[in-house]
Amino acid sequence: MSEKTVTMQLAEYSVADHWDTFTERDIQMTRLSYVDWVASAITGVTEESALKLMELAEEEHVSGDCVIIGQGKKTSPANAALINGTESHAIDFDDIHDFLSLHLCSPVLPAALAAAEYKKADGKSLINGTINGMQIMVALSAGIMPEHYNNGRWHATGTIGVFGAAAAAGAILELNPEQMCNAFGICAGLCCGIQLNFGTMAKPMAAGMAAKNGVMAAILASRGFTGRADIFDTDFLDNIATKKVDLNQIIERLKGGYGVHELRFKRYPCGAPTHSGIINCKKILAEHPHAIEDIEKIVFEPYPRAIRLVGNMDPQTGLQGKFSIGFTAAAQIVFGQVTIETFTDENVKNPQVQYLLPRMELVACDEFTPSRGGRATMYFKDGTSYTNSTYLLGHDLDLNEAEADVSGKYAEIMNARVGVEKAEKIYDFLMKLETLDSVTELSEVL
Repeated sequence: MSEKTVTMQLAEYSVADHWDTFTERDIQMTRLSYVDWVASAITGVTEESALKLMELAEEEHVSGDCVIIGQGKKTSPANAALINGTESHAIDFDDIHDFLSLHLCSPVLPAALAAAEYKKADGKSLINGTINGMQIMVALSAGIMPEHYNNGRWHATGTIGVFGAAAAAGAILELNPEQMCNAFGICAGLCCGIQLNFGTMAKPMAAGMAAKNGVMAAILASRGFTGRADIFDTDFLDNIATKKVDLNQIIERLKGGYGVHELRFKRYPCGAPTHSGIINCKKILAEHPHAIEDIEKIVFEPYPRAIRLVGNMDPQTGLQGKFSIGFTAAAQIVFGQVTIETFTDENVKNPQVQYLLPRMELVACDEFTPSRGGRATMYFKDGTSYTNSTYLLGHDLDLNEAEADVSGKYAEIMNARVGVEKAEKIYDFLMKLETLDSVTELSEVL
């Protein structure tokens, strides 16, 4: 271990300019993360959680030069980060991590964008800050996960995300290492997010609050505001990890490969642990078509934690349906697809959905823990049954396939909501981020 504190080592990394170390692949993954994140934010523009935050900002007459995505309005850096972060996580269509139970983009990217607008920074600075912020998140996760999530039951996107957001903003605002240490200390008193709020508006707001608090901490630290400047060298991490943390693991991961490559992009706009059920039911019925009334029983075998997170088999609202293995699978069977429009109260109450839900069972299967996948077996009244297994994560990302998937998802979302011409203009800016003299060129079209 270095003679420098762990907090100082994380701070120095956060505010450093790593541009000369980035490969084209690093930059392309960052571009794609912004494409996926902007599309996800646009889907959240009309969600009640984002609209209520907008109403509050207007009542408080918050002003500034930072864009609120899809709203045609501007506000302060902290408020823009809050609303944009909440928008992007509002329908759970944002990125997931390959093996950690958190999202990197929803806390880091809105903080980076707001800081870059505030600073009038260029595209290279935005990319550098974004990659740095993600790296701080994965480094801290190496020390405190999975216990922080599994035992503490924290919503890690919020609790760890605030430090990534602060690091991204700190790099862009050109904090010195001492100021960055203070920013981390400030964030320790502001980290928030609990799993008990899953299925409510407070869940996406945790990502927004991480972004907001990270930006605010960085700005305050730049003005001399202090926090515990050795926060990661105290028992703070032990407390939120519910274990004794090996600080060496954090530093080793900090110096490892860039966390941006551990991003994975979602196929469906709902909780990631539900995805295997959707895919399995779709494949079984594609190969063995049956009428809905011919289904006698469906047994799902997801990884154990999925049952705790998305095991609600009697959702009452569309929002609760996002975190229900039963509803999402039933929606695939009944409606033939799972889209943004699927998650309505009316669809939850659909008679065929209600027919299927009591006929579903959940059985934990640890075989699928590494991949966060699962198995489904569908039993029919004619005595036949069919099984399908899906392994979602834990394999290398094909960048060309990812680009095709993300651009397709982007077009599907954006063309219908902002029009083809504007969608293409935004996409062009996102795919040439590093060439922008000022990030405000991008924000003007958002």
